Amino acid sequence: MSHGDIKAIPFHPEYYEQKVYPIHHDRSVEEDIYMEILHKLNLFPEELRLIFLHLWATGLRISEVCTLKGDAYYWDGEDAWIKVYQIKMKADKMIPIPFMLYEVMQQYIKKNHIHANDYVFQAEQGGAYRIGSFVKRFRTQCKKHKIADCEYVFKTHDYRHTLATQFYDDGVPIQTIRDYLGHVAEEMTKQYVDYMPKKIEKANDNYFDKPENNIALTITPKKRRHSHEKG
Repeated sequence: MSHGDIKAIPFHPEYYEQKVYPIHHDRSVEEDIYMEILHKLNLFPEELRLIFLHLWATGLRISEVCTLKGDAYYWDGEDAWIKVYQIKMKADKMIPIPFMLYEVMQQYIKKNHIHANDYVFQAEQGGAYRIGSFVKRFRTQCKKHKIADCEYVFKTHDYRHTLATQFYDDGVPIQTIRDYLGHVAEEMTKQYVDYMPKKIEKANDNYFDKPENNIALTITPKKRRHSHEKG
């Protein structure tokens, strides 16, 4: 009766895609590796050193670091800040930075006569420093200086995961980390906090280890009556 009337079963893949959450991959850089890089950083070219310090100390996206302008660094008398244009949010944002990074960058900007609207890190051909060029050069330096016995594969985004995880370990609320990273939803931020499933399981165990939270301990079993006691 309906043969020929329905030409195809309606299927909307976008409906199912929105129900899927990305698989979590632990991407934090091990402490012994980034500490080795920091100890040998003086052997790296200056621009590579400074770009890496931004990644390690601020957790910014490499695209954000490469497009920093000369007026990005700010001191309010008590704290140092950096103004970042967050590409995904399409808006400027101020985030706190270590005072030492602020001082180093002030010296670098002054030495290289970088103006307010100039890119801090510039490509040889002009414009902002090329992301691909930075990654290639930094990996070459890591091998040259035998970071992790030449086994380490440098990835810029791993340091974003590293900082988010360190924040969470230090007790920073997930909502604060979300705002710092510039995420819209907390679900995305949770993808950046490595070992999250293990942390949740540990927190769950710690909660129910406390007697006042253990439901089973609050239940008093009812004494069963034997048949000869009835009546």
